[in-house]
Amino acid sequence: MADNVNSHYFHAEAHALTGHLVLPFKEEIKKQAFVKLEGRLADLSDEERAQRNYFSQHAKNFRLEGIISYAAAHTQVSGHASEKYQGASVTLATSVVEDLNVLNVVSADRVVAQISTTHFPGEYAPEVSFLGTHFENLRIARHRAEPYLRLDLAGARPGGKTAMHLDQGTGFMNAVEAQYKRLKARLETLGEDARKKMRLSDSDDSVSKKYHGLGLKYGDIKAQAAAAQEEDRKTGKGKCDGITCSLVENVEIMNIDAKAADGTPAPIPPPAKSFGHVIHIPDFGNVFLAELTVNHNSFHLTMIRLELGCIAGGAAGFSTTVVNGGGKGGGG
Repeated sequence: MADNVNSHYFHAEAHALTGHLVLPFKEEIKKQAFVKLEGRLADLSDEERAQRNYFSQHAKNFRLEGIISYAAAHTQVSGHASEKYQGASVTLATSVVEDLNVLNVVSADRVVAQISTTHFPGEYAPEVSFLGTHFENLRIARHRAEPYLRLDLAGARPGGKTAMHLDQGTGFMNAVEAQYKRLKARLETLGEDARKKMRLSDSDDSVSKKYHGLGLKYGDIKAQAAAAQEEDRKTGKGKCDGITCSLVENVEIMNIDAKAADGTPAPIPPPAKSFGHVIHIPDFGNVFLAELTVNHNSFHLTMIRLELGCIAGGAAGFSTTVVNGGGKGGGG
């Protein structure tokens, strides 16, 4: 195995669920089916490499009263030398949740988050793939929801020793800028009062705060990311806030076909409204699909994030994967 692969620092995490409730009771939900890979192959013997470059968890029948449940969860993380590219290192993280049900409002047969990265010798930015990421039979209050996923959102790997996906003009940042403009335009059609009622403008995890006010200040982003990159070179512990966006461009929520008493068609419209990857459900809260945060060296994907309000209060995230790594130090 090449020295540059041995010296690569692998970092990957996956879990099925985490969150907290404040209503109808208080409950911290620890990371379920949690797995983590962290370290250099050079630090391990041949036997240890075989045992410690892959971890998985399989869990069944999670239930938190009648609020959150799933039938099974499967997570895995791995790190190894690339067979396709000489000297490159591949990291994989997968999280699968089956038969998910939240308050009989949000449900899915299967939710899968998957990230793989390929790091190349002497270059900072990896090649990123979300292949395998998907929803199966996602439903909102029994209405079928069809998300349009952009698995190519990361774009082409930026070339150069210090280039990052957060650099202005990369395929990733161009896609994020276009996504922010679309989301901002959709939300502005609601008016401020409507946004407040939907809790899309004033919570700590709101679209405005979590998504940089739906505007990109490239100078600030570049400065913070470059400082974190430099700290990575020195200590392996550089951190920056990064950019949050989504692999989901749009969600179509279908009517339920029904008939009136006289036999004429009477389709039932969905109670929810969607705005890009954001779904607002009255008397329930907000749903954020395939939420992706990218910072200077890591990719963090949560397939369903809930901000609960009214019939229950709190927050939860389902099917989460985190992948990063590099030649010098640890994960971010």
